[in-house]
Amino acid sequence: MSPGSDDEPSPPDGEFFASVVEGSADPIVSVDGAGSIVYVNPAAEDALGREAASLTGRRLGGLIPDATAGRRAASLRDRLGDPARLVDAGDVSVPLAAADGETRAFSARFHAHEVGGETVYSGVFRERNPSARDRELRTFRNLVEHAGHAIYVTDTDGTIEYVNPAFVRHTGYEPAEVIGETPAVLSSGEMSDGYFASLWETLRAGEVWEEEIVDRRKDGSRYHAHQTIAPVFDDAGSVSRFVAIQTDVTERKAAEWKLKQYRDIVERLDDPILLQDRDGGFELLNEAVSEFAGVPRDALYGEDESAFMDAEAAAEIDERRREVLRTGEPVEYEVSPSFERSGREATFSTRRYPYYDGDGTLAGTFAICRDVTEIKEREADLERFERAVDGATDLIAAVDRDERFLFANEQYRTYHGIDDADVTGLTLSDVVDGDRYPDVRRQVSRALAGRAVEYRATRTHPGRGTRTFDVRYYPLDDPDGGDGDAVGVVGVLRDVTDSENRARQLRVVDRVLQHNLRNAMTVIRGRARQIADDAQARETDADDERAAGAAGPIATAAADVVARAEALLSTSEKVHQITEVLSDPPETEPVDVAEAVETLAAGIGDEFPAASVTASTPDGPVRASATAWIDRAIDELVRNAIVHHDRGSPTVEVAVAATEDAVAVTVTDDGPGLTGMNRDVLETGEAIDALYHGSGLGLWLVYWVVQQSGGEATVRDAAPRGTVVTVTLPRSDR
Repeated sequence: MSPGSDDEPSPPDGEFFASVVEGSADPIVSVDGAGSIVYVNPAAEDALGREAASLTGRRLGGLIPDATAGRRAASLRDRLGDPARLVDAGDVSVPLAAADGETRAFSARFHAHEVGGETVYSGVFRERNPSARDRELRTFRNLVEHAGHAIYVTDTDGTIEYVNPAFVRHTGYEPAEVIGETPAVLSSGEMSDGYFASLWETLRAGEVWEEEIVDRRKDGSRYHAHQTIAPVFDDAGSVSRFVAIQTDVTERKAAEWKLKQYRDIVERLDDPILLQDRDGGFELLNEAVSEFAGVPRDALYGEDESAFMDAEAAAEIDERRREVLRTGEPVEYEVSPSFERSGREATFSTRRYPYYDGDGTLAGTFAICRDVTEIKEREADLERFERAVDGATDLIAAVDRDERFLFANEQYRTYHGIDDADVTGLTLSDVVDGDRYPDVRRQVSRALAGRAVEYRATRTHPGRGTRTFDVRYYPLDDPDGGDGDAVGVVGVLRDVTDSENRARQLRVVDRVLQHNLRNAMTVIRGRARQIADDAQARETDADDERAAGAAGPIATAAADVVARAEALLSTSEKVHQITEVLSDPPETEPVDVAEAVETLAAGIGDEFPAASVTASTPDGPVRASATAWIDRAIDELVRNAIVHHDRGSPTVEVAVAATEDAVAVTVTDDGPGLTGMNRDVLETGEAIDALYHGSGLGLWLVYWVVQQSGGEATVRDAAPRGTVVTVTLPRSDR
């Protein structure tokens, strides 16, 4: 190729410069604004093994070999397609494909100039041939390849040209994935725009940038790095590229963060925390120690506890400290010092540990002192509260909003058969039987809504019989304030059975005595007047009455008075027995019902020889759970059947039968049967009118004895006549 020929491209400038370009040993390539080749000098023809005519009109970026990493090749083609960006950009590494298929590596520098009114961009390409400097560069590259720090190199636009293996290990990106990209591929989004603006300002000034950065690995995880970015200058003193070195400080930053957290936590704790040497001198302590001591923190370093607390507590702490030094094991203890300077007193639950230096030598002790003063006071209050609650005669328990038990006193646990004092694993449905649970749950829900609930309920206990309770439910407020909603319910069940029974007894006895005494005294008064009126004529009439064989009016009146008095005495005796039954605590005990029935049948048979009283019992003991009055109740049933019989020879059969859970005593007679009122008295205790008669009052006694024994009585007609009364009692497990 000769300059000035018509069929070959000419140098892009005047004759002098043309001769220089044509004679240059370095390949020179000129491109237009779109990156298309408009001129190549002979050295370029030789280097690429291509004629100028075959190169003119082609895009320079098209000569980049296909073997070049995809992203890098794309980046270079993009930059060569806009050569204005390459002006003053310093040296640019450009691999070009020669005609023989080999890749020639060039370092190119571009300049802009005018040719015929058009801007042309000429690049001087210097091939990187092996030399001493290249050997140095290879040695340097080898060192970089084996460096433990992540290193990457960019051109002056920030496009990555090289990454070392440590970069791959550190970031997870392979070289082909980042070469041709900018470091933005590592951006975590946590660094501000101001950070990067300052970075580029520093680098463009030719200075070294050194700061910490938060970047992101390929897997998305973030890491902290200490990053140094330095400009690399060419022989002309211009910046040709940048080299960045990253040191992963993620673990160090995490440790620093944890240390800061621990320091902040320790300082903010209200509990004293301290580190002491082997002699007890303070090496480290938080502000809480100073506040309790009433002494500035700086004044405490080197001192021990005796400098600010009472001697007895200081001596105890010193002994515990020596124990840790002696055994090398942590200890726990409580101490209650007083602090003269601050005027404070406190109780601390302390855990003291051995403290070792970096060489593993025991250097002192480390103590965490938890202020438990309020806890101790609350524990004392709680203990008094628990004693009061457990000592109460009422049944007291509490549940939370999910119906889980919070506590239950001893009376509540005993009544409901709960053996374990810890009831927190139980729920309301575990304790309350299925029939009563819906009603109890409804009342608890009312209390959870913030209303106090009061009502009276009757419950049947397997060992205590039917009991009457005044039930009160109260909302349990949140001790921490909360949103104002109740966090649970406290239930108080007061057993009013005895007082209710006594009140009922008094009402019944009052009506019985008013009715019977009034009637009896009316008769007695009438008979007494009759005796008085007849007394005047008794002498003249006595002979006639005796002659006629008839009882005189005086005798008849006297007999009636006696009968009425005896009836009143019987009523009084039964009332007295009922009073004793209701006055005794309803305690049950094992009673051999079979033996009691046999003894009773024999005794009544002797007392009423005209009556036929038989007993049918199983062999051996048959024990029921009943009060000590149960034999009196059975006796009353048998006597009632004999005394109120309408024939001369009453027949009464008493039978005992047992099942796994119950004992049944059946009294069968052939009498006239019980009236409806008497049946109501025996089964429900409600028919007061029947108690105007001695039989009704006796049956009322039976009712209360059976109730207090936890049993029940039923009445039915016998065939062909008579009555069958069955008393069912719980069977004793003792």
